[in-house]
Amino acid sequence: MSEKDALKMDYLIKNIQFGERIFRLKKVKNLDALVDQISDELFAEDERLPYWAELWPSAIGLSRFLMRNPALIKNKRVLELGVGLGLTSLVIQSLEPQTLLLTDYETEALQVTAENFLLNGFERPMVQLLDWRNPQLDGLYDCIVASDVLYEERFFRPLILLFKNFLAGDGRVIIAEPNRAIARKFFKMLKDFGFFYDFTIIPVVQDGKTIQVHNYVIKRKILKY
Repeated sequence: MSEKDALKMDYLIKNIQFGERIFRLKKVKNLDALVDQISDELFAEDERLPYWAELWPSAIGLSRFLMRNPALIKNKRVLELGVGLGLTSLVIQSLEPQTLLLTDYETEALQVTAENFLLNGFERPMVQLLDWRNPQLDGLYDCIVASDVLYEERFFRPLILLFKNFLAGDGRVIIAEPNRAIARKFFKMLKDFGFFYDFTIIPVVQDGKTIQVHNYVIKRKILKY
């Protein structure tokens, strides 16, 4: 067993409500204790930290946005990039996609998300380990969903190329982002690659602070002759 596989995690169950719908979420009880287990060697492996184990405001904002716009998901072929604890994944499943593939760079994230599906009465989901820089995917998707993935510039071009290669012609990319300054370059790059977007702001209160989560709906530009 590798050091990564040997990470010890204690969990608690948190109820999260959107309107009349309540989702039960198994989450890491003490994130600091989990981070303390990351050795220098493991961190050196692509700067790996357990970001997936935190319930980020962007995941909550994106979940609310999707619950208010179910037509973006219903009967669509959906790909999620970076599942985290699986909150957005649960919301997507509840909105009845045609297919749903959940992906993450971390095995633990996919395991916890699958457990959260069972906890909420869903069947075990389709999951796949995925590196955005070398995505091993088949087919096209009507909707590609992600939250809080724009925190490092080195990922911008690989993400956009993934969109170009795996988004259906009339499909949508939906990204939730807490208005980080670094993300502005990503949205400029999107335009250079032939995409356009609009966004909806959903405020999320966490730890006494209000985060303005920007939910972007991204589409290809249609050329007219």
